[in-house]
Amino acid sequence: MSEDKERIIVVEDSPPNRKILVHLLEKLNYQVDAFEDGKQAWDFISSDQCTEFVAIISDIMMPNMDGVELLRNVRESEYKDKPLVLVTAVSDRDYIIEAKKLNVNGYILKPVTFQRVTGKLEELFPERKFPKVAA
Repeated sequence: MSEDKERIIVVEDSPPNRKILVHLLEKLNYQVDAFEDGKQAWDFISSDQCTEFVAIISDIMMPNMDGVELLRNVRESEYKDKPLVLVTAVSDRDYIIEAKKLNVNGYILKPVTFQRVTGKLEELFPERKFPKVAA
């Protein structure tokens, strides 16, 4: 694994969904750190192990610490300017409203697809070129 790859943190409690996200991001040439819930991710982000990353992609509904709570922690930390995208199947307006107040950088609707992930990354990083189809 080359050290010059940009790193994205993935937070998803569903193993199949986490595997899909990691696979898609690795296809897009990212280094990925994946976690089962917001608490694990936050423990990593706030540790010395975490050096640099370009974005966080997190599920909303998770045990221990949900995506909105993780977003709140990130916004109150040294990483407050890092893009955080929430993956959701939830049409729960309260979560969406709360996330908007915390300046979420967008949403990826489930089911997670190559096109949805790539489309969101194109919005976040317009200067970067992404393939149009999965390799």
